[in-house]
Amino acid sequence: MGIGGFFKNLFGSTKEKVNEVTDKAEVLASETIENVKEIAVPIVDKVEVLAEQAKEKVAEYIPQAQEAMESAIETVKEKASEFAEKAEEMASDAFQTIKEKVNDLTGNEEKAADENAD
Repeated sequence: MGIGGFFKNLFGSTKEKVNEVTDKAEVLASETIENVKEIAVPIVDKVEVLAEQAKEKVAEYIPQAQEAMESAIETVKEKASEFAEKAEEMASDAFQTIKEKVNDLTGNEEKAADENAD
């Protein structure tokens, strides 16, 4: 085994490790996105229930406040949905950045192995 073979073996196993890390990062990102979704749904549901209860209480005492409460409920629902969407987007962006960095690293190692093999 010459020096070129040594470097190919060395960087070949590094590439496998990088691919393994990339795969693990992808699984982690997917799990994070699913966790955010699972966490956000009950929160949105609970907010809707609490807002509806508050609306009913206010409506008992001040009929004019009902419209304001409905507007507030819609705002809370929108903000909770935006939070879930942004969290999912952030997790996806983070995974994409990791994947790009790993691919950059892999590309640089392959180029170095090829140059040393020559």
